[in-house]
Amino acid sequence: MYTIQSCNSKEQDIIIDGLVEYNLSQVPATQDELFVDLSKKVVDQQGNIIAGIVARMYCWKCVYVDTLWVSEVYRKKGLGTKLLEQVEQEAIDRGATLIHLDTFDFQAKEFYLRYGYEVFGELKDCPKGHSRFYLKKDLV
Repeated sequence: MYTIQSCNSKEQDIIIDGLVEYNLSQVPATQDELFVDLSKKVVDQQGNIIAGIVARMYCWKCVYVDTLWVSEVYRKKGLGTKLLEQVEQEAIDRGATLIHLDTFDFQAKEFYLRYGYEVFGELKDCPKGHSRFYLKKDLV
């Protein structure tokens, strides 16, 4: 008998670790450290975060960009470009071969396309009336 219950963040880690263990039993890791944090931030003179990127290289020298954000006041000043370029360069320096991410139609699809990313998938009506795009870029 079993029950389905909500789980806390520690329990979520157990679930993720179980999947990672299974994945690595099927495809061995190609990097020594399984997850490498590549996240960066931009701070103003007062130390406030005005832009940032959350990304990490995982298991097979692939990079996933979870979040790229620039405060509205600082948009169109090249901060997003600098953050993305720094993450890409660090990833290349560490031997990464692929970077991928997702963005909504009301976010930054055109931005990523300008920097060599290509759409490999679209989830329509997520949210209703909009699309979520999945993009990738080969780093080699």
